[in-house]
Amino acid sequence: MAIEIPLTSVTALVTGEPRERQLYEGRGEDRKVKGRATDSEGRPVTVVTAVVLAAPIGLLGDANLQLPDIQAAGLVPGAIVRVKGTLSARLSGGDYAAIRSTVAGDRVTPLGQWSDWIANEGRPSKTSDARQAA
Repeated sequence: MAIEIPLTSVTALVTGEPRERQLYEGRGEDRKVKGRATDSEGRPVTVVTAVVLAAPIGLLGDANLQLPDIQAAGLVPGAIVRVKGTLSARLSGGDYAAIRSTVAGDRVTPLGQWSDWIANEGRPSKTSDARQAA
């Protein structure tokens, strides 16, 4: 059982490599690839693991971010992106009371790299008073 929630905004920190989303038939050792998963418009989709901040539900620590192939192609771990378009989150139950989350969107806007944000945050900067005194 799953719940689908419409979202108003999504910002994501990419933590994994993009991978094509497959459709399977069968279970266990008999499981075989049936084809590629597509979105509502028929475009093949790619999934990337990310930490997602999504309004109105909050922080999703280990979400699958699902995007059309062309949008996910350049994503690398450490990239920070804003996801736009028709946004939704699908929350479903997993093993051992886990909650699996898949956040879907149509396009991404790059906001930067995690390492750059951390490097800039750690640099001390002089205040205007300190600059005048020097």
